[in-house]
Amino acid sequence: MKTYDLEDLYSYMGLFGNFQVFAVAMYTLGERVTAGILDFQVHMLSVTPRWHCLSDHCVHLTYNSTVFNKTTLCKLNRSEWAWDDKRSNLVTQFNLICGDTYKISLGSTIFFTCYPVGSLLMGILCDQIGRKKVASAFLFLIPFVNCVSAVLSDYTAFLACRFVEGFGIGGLTVAFYPLIIEYIGAGARNLCNAVSQCGYGLGMAYLCFIAYYITTWRAVIITSSCHIFLVCLIVATQIPESPRYLLKNKESKAAKQVIQLIGEWNRVELPRNFSMTTTEEAGSTERVWSLLTYSRYTVLATLAQIFIWFTSALYFFVLSFNMNDVMGSPYLNLATTGLMEIGMNIISYFLIDRIGRRLCLLSSFTICGLAVGVCIFLPHKALTHHHFNTKTAMVISGRAVAGFIYSLVYLYSAEIFPTTVRASGLGMCVFAAQISSLLAPFVIVIHDSNSSI
Repeated sequence: MKTYDLEDLYSYMGLFGNFQVFAVAMYTLGERVTAGILDFQVHMLSVTPRWHCLSDHCVHLTYNSTVFNKTTLCKLNRSEWAWDDKRSNLVTQFNLICGDTYKISLGSTIFFTCYPVGSLLMGILCDQIGRKKVASAFLFLIPFVNCVSAVLSDYTAFLACRFVEGFGIGGLTVAFYPLIIEYIGAGARNLCNAVSQCGYGLGMAYLCFIAYYITTWRAVIITSSCHIFLVCLIVATQIPESPRYLLKNKESKAAKQVIQLIGEWNRVELPRNFSMTTTEEAGSTERVWSLLTYSRYTVLATLAQIFIWFTSALYFFVLSFNMNDVMGSPYLNLATTGLMEIGMNIISYFLIDRIGRRLCLLSSFTICGLAVGVCIFLPHKALTHHHFNTKTAMVISGRAVAGFIYSLVYLYSAEIFPTTVRASGLGMCVFAAQISSLLAPFVIVIHDSNSSI
């Protein structure tokens, strides 16, 4: 019986054959599109609509009754004004204006608070019990809780659902990505990453589309959850456990069955009798903190990954949440950045293998920093039309590049961490990223209170 290295078998069966295409499609729809929707769900369902006066007192207080003015609105009784837009969103449903505007940011803050907890704990768990079990569980939990939140009439209960969703999407991220990346040979991981990360921008654009055209926030949430149930059913019945994980846990027979299934999907005939091995030693799964007990290089690389994730996420979410502060429709602005992110991921496919991961990261951080730096020097008051256009272009461009960075670090980190701690290592990185995303709503609040910051 001949022994094959797993990478050699992947090369023989096709690095990106039918099965890999199917698996990446499920990951893109189930995790990336879902993350793009949930990350900005409260943000897009809390766009404050225009209002108009119903009394002479209101007209006297405001110069232009068609332009929303927070100060004026808070001085009026609720009977003296009405919303122009007939659409129902979180602001109109739960009256999140004046002294309650902080509750809008609170919805995102609670979500991002639980995100890192889920990623860290579930990263450790799926290294212990398997990637598929954790991914399948959260693919059912997330849309179920999201649909429950759509029928609630109390905002506190809605925030509780956001708590569970944040924990769930954090766990799903660190379970699903290693599961898919471990089906694919090293030579095709760049393609896998470029294709799958397009799903995040697609999810953002899809959310903006349905939030704009569907006038009821409850219907928007339910519509955005339907595809996840379908993906959950497919993953639970059609996607097997990672063969790398099975080999590392000395389940050679199960790993062989997975490889034979991949061969059938890819229409490649494998030898009747063969065994497999990996370049890494088989054995028990290591703990995540073992990353800090390796060589000095490994410790420094791990700390560098944590810093990169933290910084890229802070750029990404602050610029994304700032879409309401630039010229144009917030729906169109966020959808535009989502579609631009898809284009950036396509460009990344052609650049990463040619100029390297580190050079891509360095140049992207530089471009993003310059875009943000230009906005700092624009005047904050009495902006001209030219200044508005410049700020809009810089924010959208910086946001698109930040999205490129945020997607690149997934591939970069997955290749650095060994199989034994890959999910745990990614969980640690996602934990750092979500700590910074937790700070993003507060950065926007500070900016609203003092525009010079």
